[in-house]
Amino acid sequence: MLRRLSCAILLICLPVAAQSSRELWPGKWREHTRVKVEPLTPPDPSLFAEFGGDATEKALYSGPAGKFTACAYRLLDSTGALALYQAMRPDTAIPLRGSLMGATTPGSMLVVYQNYLLVFEGWRPTSAEFKELWDKLPGLRSGGGLPVLAGYLPEKGLVRNSERYVLGPGSLSKFQPRFPPILAGFEQGGEAQAGRFKAPEGELNLLIFSYPTPQIARERLKEFEQQPGWAVKRSGSYVAVVPDAVNKPAAEALLAGINYHQNFVWNEATKPPPMPDVGGMLVAIFELTGLLLVICVGGGVLLALLWVYMRRRAARLSGSEATMITLHLED
Repeated sequence: MLRRLSCAILLICLPVAAQSSRELWPGKWREHTRVKVEPLTPPDPSLFAEFGGDATEKALYSGPAGKFTACAYRLLDSTGALALYQAMRPDTAIPLRGSLMGATTPGSMLVVYQNYLLVFEGWRPTSAEFKELWDKLPGLRSGGGLPVLAGYLPEKGLVRNSERYVLGPGSLSKFQPRFPPILAGFEQGGEAQAGRFKAPEGELNLLIFSYPTPQIARERLKEFEQQPGWAVKRSGSYVAVVPDAVNKPAAEALLAGINYHQNFVWNEATKPPPMPDVGGMLVAIFELTGLLLVICVGGGVLLALLWVYMRRRAARLSGSEATMITLHLED
């Protein structure tokens, strides 16, 4: 609820935010020099506000490869950046190799880093250039990292670039206009990942809703099941929905591949620690004391024998017994 309230305030204050969004791009970035800075209006301001938009900026850079433009969209957290990236990504975009948060087109490049969405036109930065850029972006914050919900969409049959992350009624109405926002349960902390899938009789729309607790998910499940023609499945705190499922077997087969997984670690002692053996400890102390006494006595005896041996050997070599000098001191 607080997130929705903050989004509404951002929507009202969007013109002010646009004016305060300067200096997102550094003046000098490796061999690239910033030539000009311009205000940037999001393609869909209401959607940008619902995703937690914080600031925007467009910069013109000049470098060895020529001039190129760079657009920065800063949001409150990485979840909002993911949602904005999926909303702005063209259908013809090609995902970056080894990355789930970047794509390219013949003339542009989109990259998500923490709470930033960056769009480059006319130039594709290298990995070394990106590494230096991350240290120059102000206000970086991940907000807990990317949501795991985005990874629950099945890969089989998924229409490329059809994923859309839903954070509120506005994005739900835009991406799934036939889904009543009142049923989604956003006021209870719900979020959803949507996608389109290929089916024998056309495409199927799939939404996976995530709720804070399984109890809320059960409540939403009852509401979804009352809708005619919907295929629904609950797994843990997730509820998967295929609205307007004309092909019921295909919809059920799609839902069968969605399962909630939760990993947690519980540290617990398997048995109580043993009580200390006081008697055994005392016996060990006496044994150690006796051993030390034996070593001391044996060492003294050995030293005495060695002294006697050395005295007799010296006497044999000199031919006389060793004498003792006595000082007769009388009063």
